[in-house]
Amino acid sequence: MRIRSYLAILVLSCLLGAYMLEQVLNYHFEHVQASASKHTKSLLWAKDLERIDNSASQYLVTTDLVVASGNTYLIFGAKNMGDYLTAELAKLQSQSPFVSINNKIENAIININEINGYLDIIGRTPEDDLPMQLRDLLAVYDPASLALFQNLEFISKEVTASIQKDAKYLEQEKALMEQVGWIARIIFLLLIIALWWWANRKICKPLNGLIASSHKALKGSDFQSTNNAPSEIIELSNDFKLLTQTLFHQASHDPLTELHNRRVFERNLSDIIDDQKHSYFLCFIDLDYFKTINDTCGHAAGDEILVSVARILKENVRPQDTVARLGGDEFAILLKDYSVSSALLVANSIKDSIRDLTYHWEDETFQLSASIGLAPKLSESTTTNLLNSADIACSLSKNAGRNTVHLYDASNQSSAEKQQEMLSVHQINNAINNDLFILYKQDIVPLQQQKSGKHFEILLRMLDSNDNIVSPANFFPIAERYKLSSKIDRWVLNAVCEHFEKHINQVDNMDTVSINLSGHSLTDNDLEKFIIDKIKHSRLPPAKICFEITETAAITNTKRARDFIHNINNLGCKFALDDFGSGHSSYAHIKEFPTNKIKIDGTFIANMMGNPLDYTAVKSICEIAKTAGQEVIAEFVEEADVVEALTKLGVDYAQGYYFSKPEPLAPTS
Repeated sequence: MRIRSYLAILVLSCLLGAYMLEQVLNYHFEHVQASASKHTKSLLWAKDLERIDNSASQYLVTTDLVVASGNTYLIFGAKNMGDYLTAELAKLQSQSPFVSINNKIENAIININEINGYLDIIGRTPEDDLPMQLRDLLAVYDPASLALFQNLEFISKEVTASIQKDAKYLEQEKALMEQVGWIARIIFLLLIIALWWWANRKICKPLNGLIASSHKALKGSDFQSTNNAPSEIIELSNDFKLLTQTLFHQASHDPLTELHNRRVFERNLSDIIDDQKHSYFLCFIDLDYFKTINDTCGHAAGDEILVSVARILKENVRPQDTVARLGGDEFAILLKDYSVSSALLVANSIKDSIRDLTYHWEDETFQLSASIGLAPKLSESTTTNLLNSADIACSLSKNAGRNTVHLYDASNQSSAEKQQEMLSVHQINNAINNDLFILYKQDIVPLQQQKSGKHFEILLRMLDSNDNIVSPANFFPIAERYKLSSKIDRWVLNAVCEHFEKHINQVDNMDTVSINLSGHSLTDNDLEKFIIDKIKHSRLPPAKICFEITETAAITNTKRARDFIHNINNLGCKFALDDFGSGHSSYAHIKEFPTNKIKIDGTFIANMMGNPLDYTAVKSICEIAKTAGQEVIAEFVEEADVVEALTKLGVDYAQGYYFSKPEPLAPTS
């Protein structure tokens, strides 16, 4: 039965009772009937106001979510609710028996229209400008929402006071009739009480239950829907349940991948820290080269890849494991009750599945890979050190050539962890200013009979405050983040030239010395002038210098990279395109940049004998490079069968632990 049916029964009963009393009380009862009718209408009007108050509360909660957190998907529903409120308030105003509140109703309508205007502004604001726009709108939204709340509160209080006043007057009128017919009045009173109890049981009690469930849902409990109630309340309850479930899902899941978001992940991580009954592994997954694909193919392609990666993660774990997207191209998994071997098996399966993931765009095929760090939860683990352990393992995975899985071992890596924690921008600046860097070298060995000579690459290490050797994997990301890499490149070139000034005999015995340049150097005009001036005044012949730049750095600013290479090429220096293939870029880059050598990314070399795709990629790069008249260098060479395969493919030079490990640059005897 619907509420209007209950109300119809209630009103009809009151009218019948009033009619009977009218026959007994005659004129006095007619006066009381008029007062009672007015009071009843006021009560009905007040119930409509109560319904609008409930809707206004939901409206303000929704608009708070939109303005405070930028949840733009709620704007449409919020505006509809605002339009509904203005229409209902206008209707209520036209039927209002209380003249004193008309202005407040009008003000409330103005407040709602003003808030809807702010929602329109948010909806039209581009996503990049949204955080700044929200901060500006918050200053004007808060007064408008506060004014709406105060206007509705005033209306409610005024109506309550008026109704109470009318009720008091009605009671006074009834008191005058007691001498006329106390029996009739008692019967009528009993009738009213019975009707009130019935209406309360049928309408008010379910509404109170709905309000209580809403309050519990706001505190995080499940919303309990109402079953035994008028159909309108049941419909409203079901809508509230669906809304709370939707909002909870949206608040706890990433909207793109439907994985848990960072908030849920951190809550689950905090929960497992105190769980001593089960074992856990924390797995960090960082996609390699995702930014390049995203920038090259567009955000739609990036989103498609992220969805595919999310599907891979869910397919490789069990329902009791937590899979989350932390943001960007970073994911995390909490593995429950796995052995070390099982956890590694899952991580490697994920790595291989991501590696097999391909994306086709404009007649090109792009491949993806992932660096994965795995850290066990120990009995003394805290949230912070478990996160740090997994992060360090993921970083070491990247440093190992990417597309790898690294298991964190506290006994072997505690010193490295402290080193990373203590390393600062100040230390890097101190190393630059006080020559605390050390030059290393690694041989580049000819593979073809027609190739000869001594070739090596200059590598860099840093000394910390305790004179410990620090790998560039630990300090160079910080240097790039704070734009110190150009200063380091300047130091390296200066140190190389000074070394060969002092050991000029080494110059005659070598064919090529390769020097790495960072991505920031390609856009540094001052560094370009320094390099040109240094080479012109150095005793190191330009023809024996080969600068290595990464493919991903070159394609971020193609025109500037091409001009940079051209200007230094004019001196006689050579250039090598390092880590080729890592950016999943077009082979057109081979002819686009005036380089002399192609250095194939080590991740392809390391896996080429076991992965047909990597072998095919190496073969394809060799064929294209040879056609373009460029020499090919392979890095990360560690096995004899890899050397044999590279030689057959026509690779000119190889570099890796199979031939030699990096050693300090020192004068030969």
